Amino acid sequence: KRGFRMGGCVSLAFSYTTGLAMARRTAEADIVRLRKYEAPIKRVARNLCLDPALIAAIISQESRVGLLLDNGWDQERHKYGLMQLGGQQHQPFGVWDSEEHINQCSTILVLAINEVRARHPTWTWDQQLR
Repeated sequence: KRGFRMGGCVSLAFSYTTGLAMARRTAEADIVRLRKYEAPIKRVARNLCLDPALIAAIISQESRVGLLLDNGWDQERHKYGLMQLGGQQHQPFGVWDSEEHINQCSTILVLAINEVRARHPTWTWDQQLR
């Protein structure tokens, strides 16, 4: 059964490791709120060939699964939705926590990943996601 899994310079390595640990703790705290979106996340992930855990992690990290939002907007009212779509760059589709909006943001993510892959074909998947 698939579910959400989060599963040179010393200071840079420490910072990266610390950041991963913090992201994992944040996601674990958000897991109850994420369950509400499990089905739409899995549908979008399946349609776009993404790991649902990646979408869930972005939702957790960007908006704490909506906890940090005011009617879908961040405090500065620059970004919108669970995945925090930049309002200046894109016209949001759907309600801030809808499957349509998750699909829009995930599609933008796939396009960005594909751009990085085209520019850096020898990079590993982990390097492309950074």
